[in-house]
Amino acid sequence: AMPAIAALPNTGNKVLGPTSALAPGDLFDHARAAEAAFIAADYITCVTACTDAVRRALAFAGEGSLAQQAFLLRVDGSDLLRLQGLSTLPQLRVDDAAFALYVLMQVFVRLNAVGLPTAE
Repeated sequence: AMPAIAALPNTGNKVLGPTSALAPGDLFDHARAAEAAFIAADYITCVTACTDAVRRALAFAGEGSLAQQAFLLRVDGSDLLRLQGLSTLPQLRVDDAAFALYVLMQVFVRLNAVGLPTAE
């Protein structure tokens, strides 16, 4: 017989999802909200939270358009376009929400690689 898969113990805020683990402090709450929506199967809220967090994260690259900020951080442009396009879909699936989290994690990794945001 297969052993039952144990549920993760609820340890309050101590368990981090992969997105919030990568998030800079300023965007931690956005990452948590996106992960919580994903877990709750609320894919529209997840994608919206990711899109908003990506926009805020890219702003750390300085002035300019979203495309310029993405270019400076070496964020994949086609991924960014696909993420923006998700908000126009009438219905979102689990893979759409997972993709949105992936793009957000990509942006967090790129920010971290260039040392942004700087501590003030």
